[in-house]
Amino acid sequence: MHTSKLGEQKNSYLQSYDKVLEKLWPIAFSSYFVDTSYGYTYIIESGDKLSPPLILLHGARMSSTMWYPNIEEWSKHNRVICIDILGDKNKSILEKKFTNRLSYASWLNEVLDHLQINKTNIVGLSYGALHTVNFLSFFPQKVNKAVIISPAATYIPFDPMFYSYAMGMVSNKEGVKSFLEWVFDNRYTVDPLIEQQLIAGTFGNSSPPNQEETQTEQGFPYVFKDEELAQVQTQLLLLLGEKEVMYNPEEAFCRAKNSSPHITVEMVKGVGHLMSMEKPKQINKRILHFLDE
Repeated sequence: MHTSKLGEQKNSYLQSYDKVLEKLWPIAFSSYFVDTSYGYTYIIESGDKLSPPLILLHGARMSSTMWYPNIEEWSKHNRVICIDILGDKNKSILEKKFTNRLSYASWLNEVLDHLQINKTNIVGLSYGALHTVNFLSFFPQKVNKAVIISPAATYIPFDPMFYSYAMGMVSNKEGVKSFLEWVFDNRYTVDPLIEQQLIAGTFGNSSPPNQEETQTEQGFPYVFKDEELAQVQTQLLLLLGEKEVMYNPEEAFCRAKNSSPHITVEMVKGVGHLMSMEKPKQINKRILHFLDE
């Protein structure tokens, strides 16, 4: 592809990203890059710097802008740090490829060290939830409590349907629309600015996960082994959507239920994969309650 064309696409993505922040982000924020050995990590921060830290890790291709319905409530008593996951489609700039699960965890650990955060709460959704559980496997001492929402793989593999929709999502505009319809059904309509950002990010360079890689020992997506989950001592809240389509939520519930010593698993009625967008008031409240317990 011609370089100027690539530049245009990159520009249109960055513009659509900034537009979401400008129009939908409800409160003041600062944004900056953190330099790590894997590349530059983009961060959006809201709330009082002196409040306890809360790290947010977004779903694949959604970027940190997806937290706009949640940020105001969570920022009232937290210093909320939304991290654009390196290597995914967002504003972060990958310079060195991740080679295994430890490298993903080390990157996140570097970000926390750079921000001088020794212990934090984390909320991760989908791909961000997978990153969260992975991080707990390597750096448990850094996390106080963690909330994992609709984790990608992690407990059970994706349904084969996921791969066909994911392929469509990275190929064209219609693919993005049908992916959103599949995830939300008729329950929720995504804000046009978020949809625009997803569409602008479609023709990027990050490829969708490949079904053959579902059980990669080294990378993502990854389904954790029983003994790996049993070693997670952190207090965990796992939220699964009753209308989840990426895998069977009942199966995930059963696998997760007693998988770690301090896990609480809840099935949330009437919501799907992106429940933080679908029912923000309910989800905001449940998560704050768990973090305050």
